[in-house]
Amino acid sequence: MATRSALDRPTVDRPLRWLTAVALAVSAYLHWDLAASPYYADGQVTLSGLFLAQAVVAVVVAVWVAVRAETLAVLAALAVAAASLLALVLSVYVRLPSFGPFPVLYEPVWYGEKVAAAVAAAVATVTATAALAARRTIRSR
Repeated sequence: MATRSALDRPTVDRPLRWLTAVALAVSAYLHWDLAASPYYADGQVTLSGLFLAQAVVAVVVAVWVAVRAETLAVLAALAVAAASLLALVLSVYVRLPSFGPFPVLYEPVWYGEKVAAAVAAAVATVTATAALAARRTIRSR
């Protein structure tokens, strides 16, 4: 008997993974929209460069978690979403110094796209966590 691919196999966490993918895609779009050149200046990556990198990683992980029912994909989505949310919140409330090639991360204001990015990252974090919990529940039965 042939085995079905992870894409075809019904899983209880599929809706959660798809919601995670959509939330990551929204986050990627918002970061892409905010990224304006230059991406690298004076020996440092600019905030625009960080936004562009986050957008690319979020798109790759969003596609991965949407099409593959793998725990590693869900863990990657959780890591990307949680890191994005943490960086965003810290950039508002804490003046993070520059280190290595990275710029100072401090922008103590909330505006529409920033709030939307925070919501998207929070949704992706919660849905990825729920997908992992659903996987553990199924395995423990």
